[in-house]
Amino acid sequence: MGYLMSVGGEPADSVIAGAVRMRPTVEISKIYVLESAHGSGVASELMSVAVEDARTQGAQSVWLGVNKHNERANRFYERQRFAIVGERSFQVGESLEDDFVREKVL
Repeated sequence: MGYLMSVGGEPADSVIAGAVRMRPTVEISKIYVLESAHGSGVASELMSVAVEDARTQGAQSVWLGVNKHNERANRFYERQRFAIVGERSFQVGESLEDDFVREKVL
């Protein structure tokens, strides 16, 4: 119904490294849930497992990037207690994407 991918280690992007406050940290690189499972709690459960795994590995925070205009995702991350700590822009093909950098202190 969905999956989450997390990546440990120092953020490679200097903008993100400057925004994320707590170390060591783990990136929530990807989280996807089938549309038919939206609102079912699957995303919350995936996030809970990833956060607990990061905590068990000694992380002090988890962070992620999310498109500024993705209201549904931003509401979810707010409910999960991810604070906006910065912004980043990056090129995807011809498009310039703008993200919030969000961090959850563990």
